[in-house]
Amino acid sequence: MKSPTDLNFKFENIPVKIIADKKIERLETAGITIDETEPNREIRVRLWLARELVASGLARFSNSMISAEELTQIHYRERFQPLGQLSPLPEEFYRKMYLTLSSLSMEPSTSTRAELVNRLKGMFRDVLESRIVKILRLASSNVTPSSKELQPEEQAIYNELAKLISSWRSQMKRMGVG
Repeated sequence: MKSPTDLNFKFENIPVKIIADKKIERLETAGITIDETEPNREIRVRLWLARELVASGLARFSNSMISAEELTQIHYRERFQPLGQLSPLPEEFYRKMYLTLSSLSMEPSTSTRAELVNRLKGMFRDVLESRIVKILRLASSNVTPSSKELQPEEQAIYNELAKLISSWRSQMKRMGVG
């Protein structure tokens, strides 16, 4: 299982789409080259670089984030899904949430912005906790979820939990037989 630091590194290096607001001159850094880009052109760069371009006023993020409305719908579905059933999440949900929350934290803080960020973080935390419980139930019940039900990050957790629980269950059963 990857450590949280590994996951942060992975998320910071994911390719994201940005739209140039101004002309971006050719850039070369750390083995990464960005060709000269005219305003209103969409380009894909790593998140950490996108942040720098956005902070410099040269670009803005494209629509690769989760909107408050979309998260509200996900939150509602996840909370009212029967116990043990996973509701479908948008493709790359965790990556998009990371991008959304980290981008919002870069923007100037106002009381309205702070309320929005806190509300989004609360809904995300609820979705996350709900999914952890459901993944744990699946892993402990020897039920293999379909690949459509789990995000890649969830699949990794499921695999580790299923192995750990299966091993422990086998040891306990052998103890009872002996």
